[in-house]
Amino acid sequence: MDSLFSRLEKFQGSSDETELFDKFNNLAPAFLYGGYINVRDEYKIYIRTVEFYFHSETEEGVHDPIVYHRNGKNMVENLEVPYFPLMTLHAHNSGFDITFEKENQYRASALIRAYEVVDKDGKYLKWNKGEQKFERSEKYCFNTQSTYLYLLLNGFSLMGNSKIEWDSVPREQKTELFIKSRQGVYKSESETQYIVPKEGKEKCERKWSFTRLDKI
Repeated sequence: MDSLFSRLEKFQGSSDETELFDKFNNLAPAFLYGGYINVRDEYKIYIRTVEFYFHSETEEGVHDPIVYHRNGKNMVENLEVPYFPLMTLHAHNSGFDITFEKENQYRASALIRAYEVVDKDGKYLKWNKGEQKFERSEKYCFNTQSTYLYLLLNGFSLMGNSKIEWDSVPREQKTELFIKSRQGVYKSESETQYIVPKEGKEKCERKWSFTRLDKI
């Protein structure tokens, strides 16, 4: 398997949703089986569910206005947002994205929706909702609290010289991926736009969420 960086470097966007799904379907195993996020040699974070987001910055193409890092999002109209370098770890209200944008063309990112955390002693860490912290678990577990990754990660590039980086350690894929629509994304008044859920809105059916069912 090519490294995640290599796969993302070769990625080309599309104005066709069917083609985009095929591209994300091919990319997903690199996120789910291609390695892990190494946090200061203290923790390994394995991605279990990855959700893709793609927004064209041109009039034509696939538009996904729910994307956080894009021109005109929660900012002054017509203000252009600088493009992230490849594999920037982007923190926002829904958690952390791994980005793969192309300047003047599109914003693309992969949200870490579910994940396993393993400490340096090989123990799993599970989120304790009552105590609001990660704690050791004696058995396998994974976490779905994507926003609480900020306790372990915060604003580091995965390809820089920080102490948080992507380690390419490919693993065998033992089961088919579970594919579904993204969590909490609903249609807006326009058929081409998607927003955070509101009462009475129709759920977005773009199946851009991919889950690994086997254990680490």
